[in-house]
Order: sequence, then structure tokens, then C-alpha cells
Amino acid sequence: MEGRPSLLESLVPLLLVSGPLLSGCRNEPEQTAAQKLSQQMAQRLRETRECAGCDLTGASLEGADLEGARLTGARLEDAKLSRARLRNADLSGANLSGADARGADLRGARLDGAWFSHVKFQGALLEGADLRTVKELESANFEGANLRGINLEQGSFQGPEGPFRRTEASHAYAVSTGGGWLVRADLSGARLRYAVLTRCNLEGAILRGADLRDAYLIESNLQGADTQDAQLSGATWEDGNKCAAGSVGSCRRKSK
Repeated sequence: MEGRPSLLESLVPLLLVSGPLLSGCRNEPEQTAAQKLSQQMAQRLRETRECAGCDLTGASLEGADLEGARLTGARLEDAKLSRARLRNADLSGANLSGADARGADLRGARLDGAWFSHVKFQGALLEGADLRTVKELESANFEGANLRGINLEQGSFQGPEGPFRRTEASHAYAVSTGGGWLVRADLSGARLRYAVLTRCNLEGAILRGADLRDAYLIESNLQGADTQDAQLSGATWEDGNKCAAGSVGSCRRKSK
């Protein structure tokens, strides 16, 4: 009859409302399948220690023994890696964004081009690690981590994702950057020449014997930091002053 909507016209609003719900129903099995695949990949990794390029997003690998594992290019976003043994593992190009690696052992691991965005490394062991090409290093939490002898020459612990800031951008259009969270981290003997440590929180950090020549520490928090035997010649200190040549253990101001 004229003026009365057809059956198709009556169903259109219902389809529009139910569409997202139906779509969600379709996605649920897909998500479950992705989780199962991740679990299978994790099991394969535990058994073979071979998982280059694998998608291990959110995988539960707490305490896993993955020494020498081949994980080049692997996706480990939000993976649970606390207390995992990753000594001598190859993590080149791997994405660990958001992973929980508290207390993990990464000594001797290869980390070329790896992504460390917001990784939890509290208490982790990264002694001797070469971090020069690691991406988004500044956003990771290294509180209490063993970073003895790391190599970050000409590298940086500062960037847009850095959590520690003493002052904000000077004007609205400036890019706000912050420094890394290195509270009570052990950086003894670290190679940090020309490294950018601007705005880093190094409260209580151990920097004994570290090479900080020509490094930048402007606006960093060095309260309680141990700089015994640290080489500081040419370093720009937290207050913006340059350390005089021959500065060892403490920053001697250049005479004007």
C-alpha cells in the first residue's frame, strides 16, 4: 500500500544497528585463532629456540629458557618475558614494544635495530649490550637494571617518548622531549661518550668508571649518582656547564 514501507526498507535500520555486532562476532574467532597461533609459536620457540619473524604478540614466556634463541624480526609486542633467559639470543630487528621483561637476562643478546618502546626492564640484565641502534630506547624503564659496560657511544636516551622532564617545551609548537628512566641503574664502565643523556632520571645510578666524555646531561637528575672514576672531560653537566679537561669522578668547571 502507498505510504507503507517495504520489507527491505524496514530491515535497513536493523541491519545498520546489528552490523557492528555481527562484525564483532566474526572477529571473535579470528582473535581466538590469533591467540592460539601465538601460543603455538611460543611453544615452538621453547622447544626449538628458532622463531625468526614469528608473531609472538602477548605471548606468555615468563621464566622461559631461550638462551641463544633466534628471534630476528620477531613481533614480541606486549609479550610476557619477565625472568626469561635470553642470553646470546638474536633479537635483531625484533619489536618488543610494551613487553614486560622485568628481571630478564639479555646478556650477550644481539639487539641491532630492535624496538624498545615502553619496555619494562626493571632489574633486567643487559650487561655489555650494544644499544646504539635500538629504537625508542628513551621510553623503556631501566630502573635498577644492570647496564654495566653497555655501548651507547653517540647514542641517545632522550626523545619524544622519554618519561622524565624537568621543564616543558618553551613554546606551544616546540617538540616536547624527555629523558630515560635510569633510577638506580648500574652503568659502571658504560661507554657513553657523546651520548645524549639530556633530561634523564639518573637518581641513585651507579656510573663508576663510565666514559662520559663529551656527553650531554643537561637537565638530568643526578641526585645521589655515584660517579667515582667516571671520565667527564668535555661533558655538559646538568646545569649546562661544561666539565674541564681532566675531570674524573666529578665535573670541574672550566675556568672563565
